[in-house]
Amino acid sequence: MNFYRRYGLPVLIMVISGLLVRLFNTYLPGSIRSLIVTITMAVALFAFGMALHVHKKRRDESWFKKLVICFVLLFFLLWDLGYIVFPQLKAVFDFLGIQGFVIAMVYVYCGWAFFD
Repeated sequence: MNFYRRYGLPVLIMVISGLLVRLFNTYLPGSIRSLIVTITMAVALFAFGMALHVHKKRRDESWFKKLVICFVLLFFLLWDLGYIVFPQLKAVFDFLGIQGFVIAMVYVYCGWAFFD
């Protein structure tokens, strides 16, 4: 069971999320496609990060950390969708190179840190 949890579940999440994104890109109308695909990718990457966490003894039982992680995840999701735009923050993100791939890594990190 531990082998499935460690290796099988992350692979299963990658396969299912890849299929969902492909189906959504193929069959959804253009007006709603980017919204649904972005949300699906964020949820899949968060779930992938959660699946990477092999459940050991929890180090921190704090609800505050989970709340902060949820706000960070929500902020980056809304940033990725274009609903939140701060020109100064966008300039800083562009200077630091925080764009698509880095934001995807933030989703995975949030999923991992949620259960750490």
